Amino acid sequence: MVRIQPWMHGFLLVAGIYNLAWGLFIYVFPKAFFRWLTASQEAADQLVVYQGIGVLMFGILYILTALWPVRFWYLALTGLLSKVFGGMAVYFFIVDKTVTKQFIFHLLVNDLAWVTPLAFITYRAFKLHKHYLYEKAA
Repeated sequence: MVRIQPWMHGFLLVAGIYNLAWGLFIYVFPKAFFRWLTASQEAADQLVVYQGIGVLMFGILYILTALWPVRFWYLALTGLLSKVFGGMAVYFFIVDKTVTKQFIFHLLVNDLAWVTPLAFITYRAFKLHKHYLYEKAA
C-alpha cells in the first residue's frame, strides 16, 4: 500500500520554513536580492517584491501540506508547478534573459532541487487520497 513516509512530512516542513525565510529576505531586501541575482546596479522592479510575497505564501502552503499531505495533495502539486514555472518566470521577467552565476545558483537551490521530491510526494499523496476516497465510497 502507498503510504506517506515520515521523511515526506519533514521535507515539506523544511520546504515551508525555507520558503518563509527566503521569501521574507526577498520581500524585505528586494534591491539586494535583485542586484545579487542580476549582478547589476539597476533598481529592483516591483515584481521582485511580488516574488517575495509569492515565496512567503508558498512557505505557508508547504507547512499546511506537511501537516496534512493527503488532504492537501493539490498544494504539493501547486508547489511543484511553481518550482517548474517559477524559474522560467524569474528568467523572463526579473533577470530579463540574463544568465549569471548567481541566477544559476538561485535556479538550482530554489527551484530544481525541490522538483523531484515534490513530484514524488505529490504522486504518493494523490494515490493515497484516491485510495481513501475509494474506501469511503465502498
